[in-house]
Amino acid sequence: MALKITDFKTNAELLTHFGIRVSTEKFINFDEIATIEIPQLLREDLTFLLSNRGDTDMEAYACEALIFPLLKEAWKRNPKAKLFSHPRMAYEDTVLIPDYVVTSKDKLGLNSFQKPLLITVEAKNEDYAQGWADAYRQLMVARLINENNAISIYALVSIGEGWQIGKLEGNMIYKHPLPLSILYPNQLLSVLDYIFADCVRTAERFGMYD
Repeated sequence: MALKITDFKTNAELLTHFGIRVSTEKFINFDEIATIEIPQLLREDLTFLLSNRGDTDMEAYACEALIFPLLKEAWKRNPKAKLFSHPRMAYEDTVLIPDYVVTSKDKLGLNSFQKPLLITVEAKNEDYAQGWADAYRQLMVARLINENNAISIYALVSIGEGWQIGKLEGNMIYKHPLPLSILYPNQLLSVLDYIFADCVRTAERFGMYD
């Protein structure tokens, strides 16, 4: 029978099957990342969107109005990466639809989906725990697609205003204990730029552009 990630009932069952443990630690030193000044127009847009968010605007608003613009800005700074919105990520009988995925660019210049290097989950109902449950499953599918456990994969779980960061590396998922906030957009963009740049470095190290 083909493996189906969604058949696992709990995070513990999933991670035990793949031999993965979770560790909460500062795997990125935010203080050592050079500060990037967020473009004034983007700052104004974010302020407007946060100020005028409706009481019933939930997941779609956060995903499209708050999360995507910041990912797009980091992508513009790292054009050797490729950002996909709601792509179909499939392995055997498992099909998942992440909110956003970063891969390397296709070496032929096509827009096809390559090896996943970063997945982004918009946490439904502002529930980080459920967001991470989704992220764990997406990380496992991404690893299976990559067919190489040495390729590290980042995870972002966001409610729009707040962002939590993780990274699958070897047999560990590292989760940073300090969340980032859209209230400090320079720091948030700086860390996103660092992550996108690290995805590009990973792609180069594993010959994804050759």
